[in-house]
Amino acid sequence: MCGGPREKQEPQGAEVVTRPEHPRGIRGIEILFDQCRRRPGQNREERRRGRELPLIVLLGRRGSGKTATLNWLGWIASTRPHAAYDFASDAPRRPHEVAARLAFGLSYRHRNQPPIRFPRLTLGLIVVRMGLSFELGGSDPRDELRQALRQIRKDGAGENGPVLPEVVALLQDLNLLQFPGATLLLSLVRSGLPRLPVGLLWRTGLAWYGARQEYVGLDALVALNRLHQSETHGDRAAVDRTLCEAFVADLRAHYARYDRDRACVLLLDNIDRNRGRQFLDLLVDIREHATTPDGREEFDPLLVVATASDSGRVPGTFDPASRGLRLTAPEDASYAAWERARPRPAVDPAWRWYPVVLRDLTADEVGKLAESVPRLAGAPPLVHRLTYGHPWSVRRLHDVVRRAIARGDADTALRTVLEADWPSPEADAPPEPFARAALRYLLTDATDDRLAALTTCAAARELDAAVDAGLLDDARHPLLLEEVGARLWLGPPVPEDAGTRGGHGSGYLPERCHPVPLPGRPVLHPWLRLLLLRELATRPAGDAPDWTATHTTLRDWYHTQGQPLDEYYHRLALGELETVVDRLHVSLGTLPDVDAWLYELYAVTAAPSRDPVNPGPPASRRALRLAEELAPRSFRDHRALTVLVTSLWLATDPRNRLPVTAPELNHTIGAMFRELGTHAQPRAAGLLHEAHRYAERA
Repeated sequence: MCGGPREKQEPQGAEVVTRPEHPRGIRGIEILFDQCRRRPGQNREERRRGRELPLIVLLGRRGSGKTATLNWLGWIASTRPHAAYDFASDAPRRPHEVAARLAFGLSYRHRNQPPIRFPRLTLGLIVVRMGLSFELGGSDPRDELRQALRQIRKDGAGENGPVLPEVVALLQDLNLLQFPGATLLLSLVRSGLPRLPVGLLWRTGLAWYGARQEYVGLDALVALNRLHQSETHGDRAAVDRTLCEAFVADLRAHYARYDRDRACVLLLDNIDRNRGRQFLDLLVDIREHATTPDGREEFDPLLVVATASDSGRVPGTFDPASRGLRLTAPEDASYAAWERARPRPAVDPAWRWYPVVLRDLTADEVGKLAESVPRLAGAPPLVHRLTYGHPWSVRRLHDVVRRAIARGDADTALRTVLEADWPSPEADAPPEPFARAALRYLLTDATDDRLAALTTCAAARELDAAVDAGLLDDARHPLLLEEVGARLWLGPPVPEDAGTRGGHGSGYLPERCHPVPLPGRPVLHPWLRLLLLRELATRPAGDAPDWTATHTTLRDWYHTQGQPLDEYYHRLALGELETVVDRLHVSLGTLPDVDAWLYELYAVTAAPSRDPVNPGPPASRRALRLAEELAPRSFRDHRALTVLVTSLWLATDPRNRLPVTAPELNHTIGAMFRELGTHAQPRAAGLLHEAHRYAERA
């Protein structure tokens, strides 16, 4: 993709721009983009000099809306020079080829603005692309080059002269002729490139190549052509560097001549693919060594906004707290913050990169996305609780919910929404459950063995524990943690309290209120883990550990580590409800206070269930049946506590918290807390207060 998100392009400057849909949750990015794009200064000279600009990288897990955000920024920048390129949509290209494509986008003529010309880059591209090859003992290469350039001038004489075959070949090689707007590109070539050798290629281009090295005049171009013909890596890298420096020099020269109020913009998608880093590393290095003849630092008027889904492929300041890249939230990103964080002196150019991580959607933003979709009343809260606001999943799940509700009873349809049919990617294949299609999309790049390993690891509350407990036999699989972290699928644990079970309030329990609290290490994104646990639950016993084998291993390992909360968490996942109730009955009287007991109660009942949802009976009735079936003795002796534990366990899955306006499990949970409080005199006030969190509120 080259240029901005245009529906139609016309060489006369009448640009018709299609406005993309506004992505939610990017207000901070819009502000940062505007701050960096503006050319500050009190006078013309200050604006011409410019300033240091960050290389902004929008990081996000797959489906987080990176491309949509980039398209929106392209629409904002559509009245000024800008160009876009997707490294994932094309074959790997050398940096100078990427620069050539971007130059075509930046040279687009905007209304009432002088177009950006690239005489230095154009001359270099002609020299390396015209097919000349100088042989030892042959004619003087300068004469051959001079004759070729003279022919270019002759063929390009007149505004309506023919398009040069070499230029057409260049466009074909850059894969531009296949794009809409190729007529415009050829028109630009016809009106621009043939004229450049007459006025600029000889004065500006030739002078620049001659002044930057030991060669003079045409000898510099001969040397460039010979480097291009070389097969050595160093010579090819020298050609890339020379032409990219020409690209930057042309931009600096244009902005030095014209008083422009905005920097030009490059929008680069998927820089962690197909040599994207190679181009940007070269651009950063050119910036690092850019000085004026008098030794002052020189700034290029180029704002780069890139995207990536693999943070391990993006440089930046190291954050020792998270053992990885220091990421900035959109709401905290600003030009001033980036400038303040600049190390002085800088030991490497990593400070020039500014990684900003895209966040998930809030509950309100999910609701607003559903406003224009009919038949979604009441569904957005469920969609948010399932996906935790993952943008791609929210949109697709809205579609699934709409179709499911249209076919029958709303509550039943919502409880089975993950099992709804979704078109298979293979032709003539039957539909597959949406949950499986979503998992395949989120982990597109994962091999089968990696997916199987991650499915096994999902049983553990924390991925670190899955490795430490020996769930992965293959020595290569521990690298899975690094891959998952680099792909941004790890995050802080969600507070386990009433807020995660349909009640009111969240994060109110003190983190260190329990004698043996949870470690609080990074965990899998809840939506991804839910999908993986579904796969684990359906995995047959065989070579890979099934549900029972995996949770048994974790239960026993946590027992030896002296971590009771995780041990009983996995006991509950195995259906050992009787043992769990016995533990909680004793700890209610032995833990220091009610906060400590509530912390333990919620931590243990956060365990996953192998069969989390039954669309038939109401969830409250199913809780009673499960309590009596799995723990008959406790149901008889400690009925309130047994039903409370079972209800909270089911309430871990939001599909059991329906209807959304008044979840029926809330009534059961509140009633059991109140009944328990009447028999636990030392803890009565705290338990009754907790019951109030599940009461209906206007």
